[in-house]
Amino acid sequence: MNGPTFAPALAAPRPAPPRPLARPAAKPDGDGNGLRVLTYLQLHWLMILFCGTLLGAVGSYAAWELLASKYESYGLLQVSQVPPALAHQGNAQEARTDFTTYVRTMSGLIKSEFVLNAAMRDLKDLPTVKAQKDPIKYLGEEVLVGAPDGSEVIRVSMASHNPADANKIVNAVQKAFLAEVVQKEVATKQARFRQSEQAMQDMQKRLENMSRGHTLAKAPGDGVTPVQAVEGTPGVLPPGVAPPAAAPAAVSGLELMAKLDPRALVSRLAALQMEVDRTLPIEIGAGKARMRELEGQIEALKRAPLDPATLAAVDNDQQVVDQSMQVRRAKANHDFAASAGRPDAPDVVNLRRVYEAQNARLAEVRREKAGLLEGGRRAAEGKLLFTEWTTVKNQVARYETQLATARISMANLERMLNNLPQAAEVVRTDGRGGLVPPSYDPADTDLRSRDGMYARLITQHEALKLDLLAGQRIQLLQPASSPMQKDIKKQVLGTVAGGLFGYFLVALGVVAFETVSRRVSSLADLKSVGPAPVVGVIPGLPTDATGRDPARRAAANEAIDKLRAYVAQTWLSRGATCVAVTSPLGDEGKAFTAFGLASSLAQAGYKTLLADFDLREPALHTYAGVPNTVGACEVLRGETDPRSAVVTLPSGLAFLPAGKWSDEARQAAVGGRLEAVLAKLKEPFDCVILHGHALLTVAESVAVARRCEVVLVCARYRETKLPLLEKATDRVAAMEIPYSGVVYVGATETEALC
Repeated sequence: MNGPTFAPALAAPRPAPPRPLARPAAKPDGDGNGLRVLTYLQLHWLMILFCGTLLGAVGSYAAWELLASKYESYGLLQVSQVPPALAHQGNAQEARTDFTTYVRTMSGLIKSEFVLNAAMRDLKDLPTVKAQKDPIKYLGEEVLVGAPDGSEVIRVSMASHNPADANKIVNAVQKAFLAEVVQKEVATKQARFRQSEQAMQDMQKRLENMSRGHTLAKAPGDGVTPVQAVEGTPGVLPPGVAPPAAAPAAVSGLELMAKLDPRALVSRLAALQMEVDRTLPIEIGAGKARMRELEGQIEALKRAPLDPATLAAVDNDQQVVDQSMQVRRAKANHDFAASAGRPDAPDVVNLRRVYEAQNARLAEVRREKAGLLEGGRRAAEGKLLFTEWTTVKNQVARYETQLATARISMANLERMLNNLPQAAEVVRTDGRGGLVPPSYDPADTDLRSRDGMYARLITQHEALKLDLLAGQRIQLLQPASSPMQKDIKKQVLGTVAGGLFGYFLVALGVVAFETVSRRVSSLADLKSVGPAPVVGVIPGLPTDATGRDPARRAAANEAIDKLRAYVAQTWLSRGATCVAVTSPLGDEGKAFTAFGLASSLAQAGYKTLLADFDLREPALHTYAGVPNTVGACEVLRGETDPRSAVVTLPSGLAFLPAGKWSDEARQAAVGGRLEAVLAKLKEPFDCVILHGHALLTVAESVAVARRCEVVLVCARYRETKLPLLEKATDRVAAMEIPYSGVVYVGATETEALC
């Protein structure tokens, strides 16, 4: 190393000036903290990448499994707003009012325990159900039943990780509901129908038994009026009075009800007339009008122009853009050829055909892309319209069937009423031509009562029959649909977040570790710690100064020369002769710094002594290339003279090795013996560089530092901890040493320029 030469001081050393006040440590601002975090991440980027990838893979797998999107299957049940009937005798508006309550009741019954228990007969072997501790509770929680207000459709859905199981569960629940609720209601009506039929037959037999020996007569406003026969020879009837008619034969069903009480048939006929003339035609007309309206909406949807957003998306499609460029190129070629020659030239005609073909191809591509983009949206809207159209069509078909059946019933009732005989008054004579007034008989009252009961039984029987023929109010509209995966976006986002969380967790751990340990990572860290200024910045590691890379070796040597220049101009020129080089702990570059500084001073013309006072872990003899046999330990023990222990190196640097360590040397390295040895060592030299122990670990290092005018504390990149460096500089300041500074070893080339 060739640095500037400074003349050694000829006069006696001047007394050291008083040490300046320690400057306060600079406090890092928020920006510095942010840059420090980025520095930490940059230092450990490879570990963050590797460990974050492993941890992120685990997190992504866990998120994918825990947030796995389920497959949903659903079925539909249709509930008619008005109970179906062949002859509407109730209040249709009242039936519509009770529709909401009815739908809510049916929705609750779908998830009732007896329905789910019935469904379990088909689900007991499913893996999803077998894995549950309480399958009924599981089905009650997972099976969802919904019915929008005013809608005739009840939606039964199930979401599961197993798509096949979801489909089977929905089908089983629908099947159980239809069997346990709807079909049982039908069975109940059928049982009531059979009971009414049996009761009607029994009542008919009783009436036949009671009517034997009596004559049935029809009284206005009453049922059958029995008249007891007169004993003996009947009298002569008045002229014009017909003899009593014989007892009618036994009849059944509506004909018997017509003969017993035609008023029930008249009431029934009036109700059917209302259905045929007004109610059913109005319902059918409204349904057909709605069908025509839906058909118009479907046709309008087919003929609707393309949405502007769809056209914009089509125009931005890459295939459309490429085809448009070909069209423009073909048009430009045609226009150029047409302007340069005749328009009817063969080449121009061919180019026009090419242009027209490319333009037609562009229109075809645009139609295809628009169909793909617009087809999905229109298909969904068309499906909803078609579903509603099918529902209205089925309703109209049911109304038309009810209308046809009502007309047939009206024809039957009219025929029965037309075939009824005219009522004739039955009279009796007393044998002398006089009329005998009818006498009261309790049997007549009993017969009339039973006759009325029989008429009501026939009415109820026929009403039940019509109710059974009319069909059910609840029908299966759609079985379980093909399972479709839902909420896939949530699963994907969770998986991505799990992977990123792995990197974030590792980065957070790195920042936390670096924040706690606070190792030196940059020159800014040193400037913010302790009162001592940074007087030297050496780029690279100590091995770079002796490595094969000439650029790094030159940069390290240049930084050592800059440190020598600063020491000579700032401190040696003021009379300082003894410089101690130490560090907070070991292996922080102090041996490299001490040897380089001493060698640079010697080459600059200073008569320099380098003494290795790191007696326990000596390292300078390896840099000097001399054996560590006799040195400072032997001098301290008085075994040799200081001048005889000094070795002169080829560079002109005087070197005192550490020697062999012993406890006697440790005891002599403090107090007057150390001061006397240092005084003898300083006599023939302009400058003495002392390589001492680590300042915070060995007691004698403090004694060596206190007897020097200058103390240099070395801090190595990623080795020195900032809290320990702060303690070391504070200890130097407490010893009231005139001059001190920090040497940063391992800086970047940019930091070495500061």
